[in-house]
Amino acid sequence: MIFVRLLRYLWLQAHSRLRVSLTTQFDGPLHTPKRIALQTGRHCRFGRDVFLDTNGTGYITIGNHVRINQGCVLVSYAYIEIGDDSQIGEYVSVRDANHGTRLDSPRRLQPHVFAPIRIGCNVWIGRGAVILKGVSIGDGAVVGANSVVTRDVPPATLVAGSPAKWIKDIAA
Repeated sequence: MIFVRLLRYLWLQAHSRLRVSLTTQFDGPLHTPKRIALQTGRHCRFGRDVFLDTNGTGYITIGNHVRINQGCVLVSYAYIEIGDDSQIGEYVSVRDANHGTRLDSPRRLQPHVFAPIRIGCNVWIGRGAVILKGVSIGDGAVVGANSVVTRDVPPATLVAGSPAKWIKDIAA
């Protein structure tokens, strides 16, 4: 088992232009379409079939003790930052870019419009949630399953729905 983990670590480090911590853990294979800009903190854990991609100057930074569960997709054209001790549920999509939407040319030919995503420390994002470009999620926040986050989430709050809306403050 340690041999398989070491092989996955070496594969990810070879596919990243930034530093991947040796303590990174893997539940299964990861997927990247090319060499990416990924940096991980200590003791991060990736679920099976996580997809990671960066484009242009985009990069992904993952803090210490972060868990990214099975089937998640993280795609960056600007940057995605995930703070320490955060948990990302299965099949969550975090994308900091959208296709262009002008009518004067085919969308496939338009440049992406992008803005950074910041996910604070000790954040829990429920299964199937979608985090869109330009969003900041404050420390200690919780995003309900299958929510679509289109605007900033204050620290220590629970949001849910499509689009995600404030449900309640989280008591200390």
